[in-house]
Amino acid sequence: MANSNTFTKSGPPGPAGRRVRNTIQRIRDSLGLYQWLHRQYGPIVAYHVLHLNFCIIFDPDMAHEVLAQFRSGFEKGFLYKRVTSMAGRIIKGEGDEYRKYRTAIQPFFHRKMLQSYAALMAESAETIQKSWQNDQVFDAHTEMYRVFHSIACSVFFGSGEAPLNLEMGVALDELTLMEFKLALVPGRAMVKRSLPRYRHLRRTKEVMDQRVYAAIQAAQDHGGDRNDLITYLVHTTDEQGARVFEDEDVLEIVLEMMSAAHSTSGTALAWLFYFLSRNPSTRERLEQEIDEELGGRRATLEDYDRLLYTRAVIDETLRLGTPAYIIGRTAKEDCVIGGYHLPAGMNVQICSFFSHRDERYFPQPEQFRPERWLSPQPERPQYAYMPFGAGHRSCIGEGMARMAMFFCVISITQHWRLDPVSDQPPDLNTIVAYVFKHGLPMSVVKRSTDV
Repeated sequence: MANSNTFTKSGPPGPAGRRVRNTIQRIRDSLGLYQWLHRQYGPIVAYHVLHLNFCIIFDPDMAHEVLAQFRSGFEKGFLYKRVTSMAGRIIKGEGDEYRKYRTAIQPFFHRKMLQSYAALMAESAETIQKSWQNDQVFDAHTEMYRVFHSIACSVFFGSGEAPLNLEMGVALDELTLMEFKLALVPGRAMVKRSLPRYRHLRRTKEVMDQRVYAAIQAAQDHGGDRNDLITYLVHTTDEQGARVFEDEDVLEIVLEMMSAAHSTSGTALAWLFYFLSRNPSTRERLEQEIDEELGGRRATLEDYDRLLYTRAVIDETLRLGTPAYIIGRTAKEDCVIGGYHLPAGMNVQICSFFSHRDERYFPQPEQFRPERWLSPQPERPQYAYMPFGAGHRSCIGEGMARMAMFFCVISITQHWRLDPVSDQPPDLNTIVAYVFKHGLPMSVVKRSTDV
């Protein structure tokens, strides 16, 4: 069972005298647990799961202390370190190693570099939506996942046949989710070995590794005249001319970027079309902007700065449909956050779900209102809105993700409307992300402008 604890100012956490949820419930309904804790105890609360001590923070100012002001006192959360399928240097690296790799990778995601991918992003979205048929019913989550997989393969591996197919991407995400689920289970190594599905996914991961290694070798043989991510990583050198990234580094970086690209961004794009379907006036305004500004032509990078309402729709989607709503850290030493004492070893979870829905920062917070982003924003804490994380470990691919969403929204909206097949809200899986539990069945209808 998990014991809930309140914090005392400048003192250790003390028992609240009330049982909360057992471990099974914690695994099945993480967001439900967090909502209960937030209502009962406010901006910060400690609780136990098995032998582990957790502290969850809902307050954006306290989040700023952990992620920025006192960041040297924290390291990446232990759950990530137990997920062996995500062994990447960017997700798990610490200290000088992390700074070295992030500094070396960052130039690839600068806007000037991404300019060359604008056409690829638009083309990938167009190719997917051209395969749709009027009145077709499909899982919109899977379709958006497919769009971002195509974009990621183009950007990360370049032109030609991608070494990783969609099924492999899905398997990698399933393996990662399974490892997150098992991260709190005692004897997890033995449990993993006993699960046929886990063993199958690990074998798929081995095939993926082999294919990426082959792509790495091809990039080395080809030279540095390509502009895809794998070529960039292979040919990045330090001041002495030595390679910054070994082959294993390149493998891990590419796979973690692939997973983030289609699982997180694909989910956000599915949320976007779900929110549009529930807000007809918003959808009509979006369609009007896209039709009037583009006149049916393909969007370009210059349009990214001009189509303000389209970008506002993306901002609002990321507020209400942030897939990665929890950031994990572990205190390396005793510290005081927001006046509360956190002992060394405390597993800290920073939850953005509630600050994104706080009426102090976002008036009418439960309403999908993109227009809120078109006028000066009310004064609010810096970390009240962080769909891509925050601080020095914020998502390195945020610029690429936003740009890809922009081109996907335009390409699809120019031709189609998507509507859920059910009036019931979709079932959610909130164990490690805010995602659809059973997909998102939607019907796709050709817009009248295309008839």
